[in-house]
Amino acid sequence: MARTQKALFRSLVASTVAVLTLSAGPARAEEPVYEFGVLPQVATGKLAEMWVPFLDKLSASSGVKLKFVTAPSISDFGTRAAAGTYAFYYHNTLAYVQQDDKYRAFAREVGARTKGVLVVAKDSKLSRLSDLKNATVAIPSAGSFGAAVLPLFALQTEGGLDLQKDVKVVVSGSHEAGYQAVLQGKADAAGGLTRTFELLPDADRARLRVFYTTKDYSPLPFAARKDVPADVVAKLQKALVSFSKDPANAAILEALNMKKGFEAARPSDWDDVRHTRDELVRVSKTLAAK
Repeated sequence: MARTQKALFRSLVASTVAVLTLSAGPARAEEPVYEFGVLPQVATGKLAEMWVPFLDKLSASSGVKLKFVTAPSISDFGTRAAAGTYAFYYHNTLAYVQQDDKYRAFAREVGARTKGVLVVAKDSKLSRLSDLKNATVAIPSAGSFGAAVLPLFALQTEGGLDLQKDVKVVVSGSHEAGYQAVLQGKADAAGGLTRTFELLPDADRARLRVFYTTKDYSPLPFAARKDVPADVVAKLQKALVSFSKDPANAAILEALNMKKGFEAARPSDWDDVRHTRDELVRVSKTLAAK
């Protein structure tokens, strides 16, 4: 009898455990977190202030968990992007078209174009590109499309200057650092973008002027590494396109200086850069060799 009771007890315990296991259901896998790399056009602290609230809101609205990441310099960011480090990125236009094997663009800023600028001190006597012969020009990095390649391509083709002999090029590491080099008298001019120039504090911007503006090209892309699932990219694209429709996001877009929001894009939208890629890459290589 005792054996029968023990067997009955064991059977009851086993049944209870089975029921509890079934009701608990299968263990849920943790949702993946995707690193979103942002080109460090300004100081890292300022970049985080601009992008972390944006990416947090984008994560919430898309259901795709994003983590803000960057690099110490534009050059370092380019190296990591070329290695496929980031799942998503907002990156240099020329670098993107050289990475068709790894990344695919899916969104862009509404109405934006990449325009390089050369910025000089407000009281500078410089008036023509050829005036920069023997001048010191600060650039963020040798591979920076709008802030280095485009303005120095103009110095070469329109100003008639030899980039190897006629111009002293110094690498500042970021757009902001280049503008500061001009303010501090360490450079005669600095390459940048209209967008990053507008992000300068009013007092600094008032002491500078845009000396030259380049031809415009397609803007910096929002791109996904090709192994990111298509449904994940689609969710993020949808959330980006809808972002500006929520009035609560206006302050975030203002901080990014992307007030009009975003639109869906496809890789062919950057064909204008692809068509002149070889010439522009040659300029980039010339700068890297200096």
